[in-house]
Amino acid sequence: MSIHAPRSEIWKLFDNVILLSRGATLYSGLASAATEHFEECGFELPAFVNPAEHLVDLAAVDNRSEEAEQLSDARVSQLKGAWHRKAQDQTLDGRTPPLVLDLDDNAKQPRVGFWRQLEVLTRRTTKVTIRDPMGLAGSLFEAISLSVITGWVFFQLGHDLTGIRSRQGCLYTASSLQGYIIIMFETYRLTIDIQIFDRERSERIVGVPAFLLSRRLSRLFLEDLPVPIIFSVVFYFMAGLRAEVATFLIFLALMIISQLITVTLSALCVAVSRDFAGASLLGNVAYTIQTFSCGYFVQSQQIPIYLRWMKWVVSSELVLVSIFDLPDIL
Repeated sequence: MSIHAPRSEIWKLFDNVILLSRGATLYSGLASAATEHFEECGFELPAFVNPAEHLVDLAAVDNRSEEAEQLSDARVSQLKGAWHRKAQDQTLDGRTPPLVLDLDDNAKQPRVGFWRQLEVLTRRTTKVTIRDPMGLAGSLFEAISLSVITGWVFFQLGHDLTGIRSRQGCLYTASSLQGYIIIMFETYRLTIDIQIFDRERSERIVGVPAFLLSRRLSRLFLEDLPVPIIFSVVFYFMAGLRAEVATFLIFLALMIISQLITVTLSALCVAVSRDFAGASLLGNVAYTIQTFSCGYFVQSQQIPIYLRWMKWVVSSELVLVSIFDLPDIL
């Protein structure tokens, strides 16, 4: 059996124990001899302390600060080396060597296969999303409320010159405002989840591709599709855009793509900065640059040629302008 920090009463029932740290053996043998072994290594059992808790503390790597992590890493390396030497000594003496596991800490490949990672992470993220009803309801409520409010503002736009100008603002609102709200929420949520990912990745349990893909698979039918579908259905027809199936489907497809681009951008921001303040600042800067260069406020030909490349950076708004050309909307 495998157990973490057993009570002292349970510890007394053990005959043999194996102590592991990041896949490496620190001790394997009689439970009654465990504390003696670690005393020989310089780690004496304090008075009135549960031996099991003492051993787990010795094997744990403290990630709360860089200094603590360095100290705990050095302790684990010392204990791992001591157990290796003890195993070698017993082998040379002709005795049966104790169990020694030493998975290479420097290996870059995860110990778990990609598909297994994807399966477990997708199932876990789905459960976490469902068990956060306020967050899930907030995403759906945001799509409904924002579509109704903006649809009311741009309600049944006319076909005169004023209506044409208003339609430009209508498309800008649809493609940018919705995404801006999503990126803030996803960035906040990801700064929390990334802490678990960092710990599991340091232990080579999960990899980056499985982590990112699992988030989208688990939320595809919970958020990534329902949010843009709800927003598009309400906003498109309230604004009075062309009542054609093909045109609406193009609009809907672009809203779904915008949703996926936005959550991907939030992952990029969190990859650069793990805290919400830094990641949200990067997200705001990216959206501001996109707004300036997307073609709604200035024609791309008027932008200096060395800055025109910015319009292709997360520029779903520019795609909307290209497809929903104003004369065609009329």
